[in-house]
Amino acid sequence: MTDIAPLSDDIGFLLSRVGATMSSAAKSALAPLDLRVRSYSVLALACEHSGGLGQRQIADELGLDPSQIVALVDDLETRELITRRVDPDDRRNKRIHATEAGRGVCVDAQLALASAHADILELLGPQGVRDLRQALQALVR
Repeated sequence: MTDIAPLSDDIGFLLSRVGATMSSAAKSALAPLDLRVRSYSVLALACEHSGGLGQRQIADELGLDPSQIVALVDDLETRELITRRVDPDDRRNKRIHATEAGRGVCVDAQLALASAHADILELLGPQGVRDLRQALQALVR
């Protein structure tokens, strides 16, 4: 008979549990700003790219189907947090840009998320958080 490893040793399980905890905290932190995790993610990417970015690029960055991005962009544009502008390199495409209002909301969202996540990650300490971030970034790349 083979020994069964405890579930608490399964990295996939642990990542899933932590992801669910972080997602729940993010959902609660973003709710007062009328944002969800995905809409925040689109807004944050638009804020990161001063030259704007295309919807396909957003989909690739977030690991979503491009069709899922349309509704998110529509909602953020209706709220005047982002704008669509013609891509100067290919006039058939639009680039997504954050507005000043969008940048303000993004800053507020990042502060709310940092506070919510700090409560979860405090046991790791600052160096542990840096190490975890680097490890996760390496896996995502």
